[in-house]
Amino acid sequence: MKQLFLLSFFLISISVTSQSQRFYYDYQFQTDSTDLETKMSELMVLDIDKKGSKYYSEYVFQNDSIMDAQFKKNMAAHSDDPVPMSGKQGVVGYKIMKSYPDFKINHIVSLDMTLYDFNQQVKINWKILSDKNKIGTWNVQKAEADFAGRKWIAWFSTDIPLQDGPYKFYGLPGLIVKIEDLSGFHKIELKGIKNNTLERDILAFEFEKPIKLDYKKYQTVYKNYRKDPMANLKKKAQEGQFYVTDDAGNKLDNKDYMKSQEKMMMDRMKKNNNILELDLLK
Repeated sequence: MKQLFLLSFFLISISVTSQSQRFYYDYQFQTDSTDLETKMSELMVLDIDKKGSKYYSEYVFQNDSIMDAQFKKNMAAHSDDPVPMSGKQGVVGYKIMKSYPDFKINHIVSLDMTLYDFNQQVKINWKILSDKNKIGTWNVQKAEADFAGRKWIAWFSTDIPLQDGPYKFYGLPGLIVKIEDLSGFHKIELKGIKNNTLERDILAFEFEKPIKLDYKKYQTVYKNYRKDPMANLKKKAQEGQFYVTDDAGNKLDNKDYMKSQEKMMMDRMKKNNNILELDLLK
C-alpha cells in the first residue's frame, strides 16, 4: 500500500485514543461557476478506524492546532503575542463524520457564528461499470451515481477493501480513489495513505457545542443563511453582545460596520454559486 511522505507542518503532537488509517485527498473545486479564477484546491483527510470515518481539511486542522497551542501559551504567560499560522489557509470548514456499520452521517459546520451538527442517512444508488484503469499505484474500477444535484463519476479500488470515501460518498466494494462531477467543478483524488495513525479529535478546537438538527432542518437553516448571512450577528449587535472598537478601544457605531459587512457577505454569497451539494441552492 502506498505511503504518503509527510511535510514538516504535519508533525504536530496529537492526543491518542486509537489507531487508524489516514487517507490524504486533493480536493479541487471552483466556487463561482462563471469565474475560472475562483478555482482552488485543498488538502483533505479521511481518517478511518473500526468505529467510522472523519473527513476534514488538513489545513484547517493544522491552523486550529497551532492557534490553540498559542492561545494556551498566551493565557499561561498573560501575553497577547500574535498567533502564527501554518502557511496554507484552509477554506473548507465543514467536517463529515460517518459511523459504522450504518453509515449514519453527521455534517458539522459553522454558519453565522453558530455551530451545527446535522445528522443524515444518505443512500447512494451506484451503477458499477466495467471500465477499469489505474490511478497512481491503485487498480480502479468505474462507477457512477446521482447525488445532491450532480452526476458523479467515481473510481474505486478493491485493493483497499473499505466501503468508504471522501465527503458523504460510500457504498462501493472498495475505497473511492477518485470522484468527480460531470461538470468538472468538483474533483477529489486520493494522493497518499498513512497507516497506524493517531486518532485526532477534530472537534477539540471548537468553542461551543454544536446544535444538533436533522438534515431536513439543515436545508432550511442553510437557505436562510444564504438569504441573510449576518442575521445572528445583527441580533447580537442589537442585544449589545457585539460591538466594534477603534484602535484605542473606543466603541464605534455598529451601523456602518454592519452595513459594509453585510454587503461584503452578500457579494460573497453571489459568487459562491457552485457548492458541492448543488440542490441546496434550489
